[in-house]
Amino acid sequence: MRIISLSVSSALALSFSPLALHAQGTNDAVGSEADDGRILVTAQRREQELQSTPVAVTALTGDMLDMMGIENVQDLGRTVPNLQLLPVTANPSTFQVGLRGGSEQVSGIIVSEPVVGIYVDDVYRARLQGANSQLGDVERVEILRGPQGTLYGRNNFSGAVKIITRTPGPGDEWVNASIGYGTFDEINAQASIGQALGENFGISVSALYRDQSDGWIYNRAQDRTIGAEENVLLRGKLAFDNGPLRISAAASWGEDKNDGYIPVAVSLPRVPTGKADFVTTDDATPRFGNDPYVTEYPQPSLGRTETLALTLDIAYDIGDVTLRSITGYVDLQDDFRWDLAAGLAPATPGAFSPAFDRNSVARADQFTQELQLQGTSLDGRLDWIAGVFYFDESGNQSLTDNIPLFFLFNLDPTFLNIETQSWAVFSQGTYALSDSVSATIGARYTEDDKSFDADIQSGFAEMPGDPNPRTSVVLDRKFTSFTPKFGLDVRVTDDLFAYASISKGFKGGGFNGLSVLNPAVLAASYGPQSVWAYEGGLKAEFADRRVTTNLAVFYNDIADLQQTAQIGVGSFAQQNVGDATLLGFELEVSARPTPGLNLFGNLGFQDGEYDRLDPASQAFTSGATDLPLVSKWSWQAGFSYEFDLADLALIRLGADARYAGDNFVEVTNSLLVEGYTRVNGFVSLSTQDERWSLKLQGQNLTDETNFVSGFVSTGNPALTVLKPRTVLLTLAYKMD
Repeated sequence: MRIISLSVSSALALSFSPLALHAQGTNDAVGSEADDGRILVTAQRREQELQSTPVAVTALTGDMLDMMGIENVQDLGRTVPNLQLLPVTANPSTFQVGLRGGSEQVSGIIVSEPVVGIYVDDVYRARLQGANSQLGDVERVEILRGPQGTLYGRNNFSGAVKIITRTPGPGDEWVNASIGYGTFDEINAQASIGQALGENFGISVSALYRDQSDGWIYNRAQDRTIGAEENVLLRGKLAFDNGPLRISAAASWGEDKNDGYIPVAVSLPRVPTGKADFVTTDDATPRFGNDPYVTEYPQPSLGRTETLALTLDIAYDIGDVTLRSITGYVDLQDDFRWDLAAGLAPATPGAFSPAFDRNSVARADQFTQELQLQGTSLDGRLDWIAGVFYFDESGNQSLTDNIPLFFLFNLDPTFLNIETQSWAVFSQGTYALSDSVSATIGARYTEDDKSFDADIQSGFAEMPGDPNPRTSVVLDRKFTSFTPKFGLDVRVTDDLFAYASISKGFKGGGFNGLSVLNPAVLAASYGPQSVWAYEGGLKAEFADRRVTTNLAVFYNDIADLQQTAQIGVGSFAQQNVGDATLLGFELEVSARPTPGLNLFGNLGFQDGEYDRLDPASQAFTSGATDLPLVSKWSWQAGFSYEFDLADLALIRLGADARYAGDNFVEVTNSLLVEGYTRVNGFVSLSTQDERWSLKLQGQNLTDETNFVSGFVSTGNPALTVLKPRTVLLTLAYKMD
């Protein structure tokens, strides 16, 4: 096996990759292997040698995702320095995200938008609902860190996650299948078939079915274990390639069904009010027999997300210029129900009662269209791209709350409706000043036009039987932004590449949707946030490319930072809390000291502070000093090893440990998540031709108990706990 070092931030993640990346289809983020074995990618939407790409990007092939046991998008947080992807109080098919100072923590609401852009086959996904999708039949995943405000679509304030599914090319044929069984009665089955249809056509069909039928948290009120999950993903692709014309059409359908968000009730020494008297996850004592995997609420909890996606990608070469069209449609349905406080503590044994029962039904559909022109000019010294982007989305959501903790009856539903239209024009060019020095200039202009209308119960009826009073809120806002980029890169030697860049990121303003009996929360819109990011990097190879070290250093100057504040009981609103700066670095090292042995490690550091706080913001009134979801230190270390077993079979084994440092999970700095380490590993046996393999994969091998977020600002605090140890045994067949 060999290490593949992909860029400033990818060497370690790729260090136990057995394969190079291969270009397929018309996806813009393709990779291929040059004649000398170096890797080519197009993270800047054009083909470049990986170690000469001035972008912080982590790339993981499908084989590497399988080897590390990464099943869904949230699992990617294990492999990327300074990236937080954590469970959120909604449907498990979504998550909260934090990266380089930007964060989004209310992901299950139709008005929420990510700070990290999510793309599937270059189609932007506007909703974090459903973003935690299963990674079935994936060719590669790329995670770009830092603002991507010039070349990519909307709201790439802190970075972008790009999922590239496998595209059949002319002459491509494969049959891959696997079946696995694991902890909590998990059955995991996947299959993918690709076939050439004549000289220019290729077709592929893939399916994924994952059923974890047993739960991992005991609900005393229901006398059963909960936490079951069932995931289905189907995808079909048709590709045409006759040289100048390349077309790829894809359709996918996925459904995730589960037992919803599962909080665990805890006892704390006090109800925290801010930074001055914050509590930590180490202060929390599980309320039920000191067992972190026991909860107690009588009503059912559930999560269900259904996603239909259609993509048409067309590229045509006209001499040295390529015209490309990317069309996408996504239809999303997302429902959930849970008890945020994990049930009321019963006054008498067996007297179970809900504490904060929320039921949500949401729908959204979006259409995107992007047109690109890209090419090479001035005798090959100038590489350029220009394009336009259009986005249209409509969505609605109803939220129904039952809160015996504060009221004696159910509340009427709150109805939310959104409409968004956005368009952008962009261009970027890189000019070779000499054989070793290049300069880059790019810019994007974006305009978002958003409308919002809501209807909410605003009080209680004076007489029994009378309707409760309601209030309507109607808002329209428009946001514009100009996001440039400037860069300079130098090929110092054959084995040393340096770059520096200045870029601007932008996330539009918006509306609030989490309100209980408080129309003022829904009427309070918030403005956009922006960041000027200054980044420098060094990428180096030593010892005949057996050792790779990649370093990225960044400084983010953030204006009008958006953070989630709690407004009364059960209501939350985004606020522009003020300005902040963040300084950090990411160091990754990989080595192949002997044939078959790969060592890897990465180290992330971030130090952020508020430079100015709005006196009306909750961050100011609570005395907060730390940005939420920013860990000062994080690291990953591991190895993989491959050897022959008497020329009869191949043995592979490996392990990695990931440390996530202390971080506050609320804008008030009321709850500090203590740093924790989780260890994963695998061992596999395969035939010499690698067609058949048997792999045993383990997650959280040391069986650690880790609380990672929660709701602590009332007398009924509850926290989110990660899964205990799991193992999965998989039999696979592969013919490429």
